[in-house]
Amino acid sequence: MSSAATLANINIFTPKPEYFDAFIVAQLEGLPELGAVSRSLGARFYVAKDNRHAILISFFENEEGLREFAETDAFQAHRARLQPLLESSDSTFYTLAYAHGAPAS
Repeated sequence: MSSAATLANINIFTPKPEYFDAFIVAQLEGLPELGAVSRSLGARFYVAKDNRHAILISFFENEEGLREFAETDAFQAHRARLQPLLESSDSTFYTLAYAHGAPAS
């Protein structure tokens, strides 16, 4: 991840309970392809231990970078695949206020 990755887009997913496993599989299959799309600086995908939620933290240089990324055919196709599996999702931009250490790659 680039040191320019100062903007994080955190998306909290709540899959439909009966589709939780299918959602995780779909994300794990789609994320590597999306990682190669222009403007994406990297991502981290976390799954709650209670198997009720998942979080995707995506890094971009700025909000325009995410907008351009979201307009790609690859992202639109991935989103269409996930949509029927979801109860809800919420996405918000964050800037880093404090860090100590780093997660392993």
